[in-house]
Amino acid sequence: MGDKRTVGITGSDGNIGSALAAAFKDRYALRLFTLDTVDYESTVADLSDPSQVEGLFDGLDCVVHLAAQISARAPWEEILPNNIIATQNVFAEAVRAGVRKIVYASTNHTQHGFFMKDNKPNLSDLSIKQKLRISDPPYPDSIYGVSKLFGENLGRYYATVAGIQFVALRIGWTPLVDDPGYHDGNPMEDHLRALYLSKRDCIHAFERAIDIDTDFLVAYAISDNRQYGIFDLEESNRALGYEPRDTSDRDC
Repeated sequence: MGDKRTVGITGSDGNIGSALAAAFKDRYALRLFTLDTVDYESTVADLSDPSQVEGLFDGLDCVVHLAAQISARAPWEEILPNNIIATQNVFAEAVRAGVRKIVYASTNHTQHGFFMKDNKPNLSDLSIKQKLRISDPPYPDSIYGVSKLFGENLGRYYATVAGIQFVALRIGWTPLVDDPGYHDGNPMEDHLRALYLSKRDCIHAFERAIDIDTDFLVAYAISDNRQYGIFDLEESNRALGYEPRDTSDRDC
């Protein structure tokens, strides 16, 4: 493995996790963590059980924490173990193990509440001129969004009291089919184009998050969606060194 940094990825069997594992297999010395047995080498653990997390991250330089209940419609009974308890277990064990950095998969749902309409986030009205910035106050649209804010704040706590580096990426929408027009023709089309994050840009954002030397950072991970975008990426891109190459804009 030479002098490669050792990076652990929780939830490595998910959509984003599998893309990162494939992209980073030669760049870092990877250790992959899954909830269930998969057809590649991984450490199987229920992260909501502290006894299964103990010792899991010994020898790692960085933990990329993706594992979570990812549905914005998930009930509290699923959010609590997967997004609250598991996140605390992972962060606390990373600190205990002397891990240098945590990279955390947060979400755009931490701010969607600004655009709520009929009790649902609505990003489809292109007449909206408001651009959200990372520095704006949080405005979650769901218990899921609240749980991801918990992770961001937990990361700030451990960065403050334990000195671990922490980067949270507020991720947009990375479809299984890497095409911003995947849902063309349905009522959510413009909404999804506003959130689009290509696999290539997603990999680049996480690579920057792993490599950057910073104490604490929250940044957007969204492609360069200028026609549909409601997120002001300038602040995040500058702080993270993130340069998205893809877009959901038509005719580009």
